[in-house]
Amino acid sequence: MFARFSFLVLLLPLQIGLAKNNYDIIIKSMSCKVVTWKYVNDVDCKLWRKRNAVVSAKFSLNQTIENFNMHVSFDLLKKDNTRMNIADLKMDGCKYLSMDSLYQNNIVGKMFKRLKSVSNLPSSCPILKGKQYEIRNYTFNADEFPPGAPQSKWQMRAKLLKRSELVADISFEGAVVYNT
Repeated sequence: MFARFSFLVLLLPLQIGLAKNNYDIIIKSMSCKVVTWKYVNDVDCKLWRKRNAVVSAKFSLNQTIENFNMHVSFDLLKKDNTRMNIADLKMDGCKYLSMDSLYQNNIVGKMFKRLKSVSNLPSSCPILKGKQYEIRNYTFNADEFPPGAPQSKWQMRAKLLKRSELVADISFEGAVVYNT
């Protein structure tokens, strides 16, 4: 009887999501590059802390954007530095800003919900010309990621598109490192 109870006490927190992940998200590098300056007035991205990573960004536009698309890819980097694509998402940027139910329950939606709490990003399109948008001290929280994520090196790249024209390219290179 005691063995069954002990098993439940250890397993139950994992099942209901109370267990904390035993790893950190490390961001080794971050870059924000504007490709088409006719839409963007200025952009600045900073990586403040690498382990338990904290990032900030700010930008303003030259013209009001009524709609845009996002193309996000997530690759694992193998030991021989070849890439293995894990996710390749194409999203309507305006729906993503409004937290349409399509994105609410996946990992991208969960990250964006907290991103909205530390930023002044609009809740829908249009994105206004001349307004300074900021993301202040966004922290990558390992507990928002799946338990048991493999120790790995990875790269995430987000392309922001106006129609099919590349406007900005944002990339992160990082790692999942277990606390031992």
